[in-house]
Amino acid sequence: ELDRIETLIQNLLKITKLDAGTMVIEKNIENVPDMMECVRKHFAFRAEQEEKEISLTGDDTITLLCDRDWLTEAIDNIVKNALDHTKKGDCVYVEWKQFASVVQIVIKDNGYGIHPEDLYHIFKRFYRSKFSKDIQGIGLGLPLAKSIIEAHNGTVEVDSELGMGTTFVINFLIPTKL
Repeated sequence: ELDRIETLIQNLLKITKLDAGTMVIEKNIENVPDMMECVRKHFAFRAEQEEKEISLTGDDTITLLCDRDWLTEAIDNIVKNALDHTKKGDCVYVEWKQFASVVQIVIKDNGYGIHPEDLYHIFKRFYRSKFSKDIQGIGLGLPLAKSIIEAHNGTVEVDSELGMGTTFVINFLIPTKL
């Protein structure tokens, strides 16, 4: 319970920094596969204990101009959410691709899915679905992830089907030189 309270306080402080515009984003060219491997390692023990898998797929050469720590935290929050809503034997898939003007990261699971009534609300602070009472959570992980992604000039979209799983699609524009 102390860990949960600490996480709550840390997330509230981070969201407050974002709101106040005092969050410092130090962008560097970062290797996306390395970042995703850090996310996988962060949850490796939990995934093994719960008999779940985190699968990584993508081009090893893709890079992104971002703040590694902040962006890894955003992806962590989405992967944690996916693990929370999957059952034993399920898999969380993380895939990254580069298109002409976008780097895309897709996080997909084959879990319970998000109820259609909830899709519009999942990025609201403290929102808790009446359909997921059995899952622990505060309702700050996804709003924090969205804020961090948007602070990196990215977008996040979600699609879900009950009993089939959920897919988060994150897109970051690649800066072009004029």
